[in-house]
Amino acid sequence: MKIINFYNDLHEREKKLLSISFILIILLILYFVFSGVYKNYTRSSLNLEKAKLDYEYVFNKVQRYQSQYDKKVLDRNVIETLLISANLDNKTSDLQISSVDSLIYVSFSSPNIDEAVSATEKLINGSLNQISSIRYQQSDKQINTQLIFN
Repeated sequence: MKIINFYNDLHEREKKLLSISFILIILLILYFVFSGVYKNYTRSSLNLEKAKLDYEYVFNKVQRYQSQYDKKVLDRNVIETLLISANLDNKTSDLQISSVDSLIYVSFSSPNIDEAVSATEKLINGSLNQISSIRYQQSDKQINTQLIFN
């Protein structure tokens, strides 16, 4: 009750100053609260972005090493293993492999172009060797494929 009596005893000008002071104090408190929340949000956003970039960096490194780990230098056993793993061993025939200088020549026949392309993709993706030439040629209801690797 003393506060109400105190307020009622004030002049009009003092009441306005007290009201303005009270409003300014409330606004100042709200400013500090929202300022702190915004700073925490900004910091969390930056931490999240950094964590995402770190994760993507590590993920890409692991993928690169994993893909290199799975790839092998081409030889007859590797080629046959790659074709067997893709269930293409019975869809390819006349597999011939030869090496001249630093080039590896791989040729085979397939019943259709889809099988030839699938086998080609599997050999390219499973090899450390770089492909330098791909040739498809149709003859006698067969697709003859010749791949040249560096």
